[in-house]
Amino acid sequence: MENSRSSLSREDWIEAARLVLIASGVDDVKVDRLAKKLNVSRGSFYWHFKHRKDLLDALLSGWETQNRNELAQIRDRNGQGDGGVMEAVRIWLSEDPAYPTFDMAIRFWARKSPEVARLVRQIDEDWIIMLAAIFEGSGEDRMTAIARARVNYFHQIGYYALAFEESLEDRLALAPYYHRVLTGHDGGQALAATIDDLRARAGRNPPTHG
Repeated sequence: MENSRSSLSREDWIEAARLVLIASGVDDVKVDRLAKKLNVSRGSFYWHFKHRKDLLDALLSGWETQNRNELAQIRDRNGQGDGGVMEAVRIWLSEDPAYPTFDMAIRFWARKSPEVARLVRQIDEDWIIMLAAIFEGSGEDRMTAIARARVNYFHQIGYYALAFEESLEDRLALAPYYHRVLTGHDGGQALAATIDDLRARAGRNPPTHG
């Protein structure tokens, strides 16, 4: 077994823990098991982390940071008058294919941990509040805006929860129809441009996952 404490980076440990969290849940994210899987000594772990909770906090922080960065992107785009909802569409359609399973793993973890559950509820509330503000700003009354925000967000989380198998091209083809049903209006040229950009990006960067 590899004995060098610094043979793996902190990010290597976090990624290994993330994969275990996704595969079998938080109870299996344990230092001994990860060290064996990575073929290193426990010393490598303690070179980067104080204890197991430090690693778990890093996993949760990664999920939180991604969500807060996405919320900031959408708020910024909406503040520029360039379509916050459209930015949400772009983010959701272009996300890392591995993210949905990570998101669901965090949510399963939240069922066992009040601390994680509180954070998940706060992030979900922040998404819904932000989307509602965008819809209200576009002319919807407050209650309709809240309802639309919830339906849009629950729709996206539903994709994660069902592990729905669908090619990017199929989802892009349905995007205008989803947009009309979920927002009550046509996405027009802005949506068409977003879809064209995502198709172009996918063509330049074909997926490498199975």
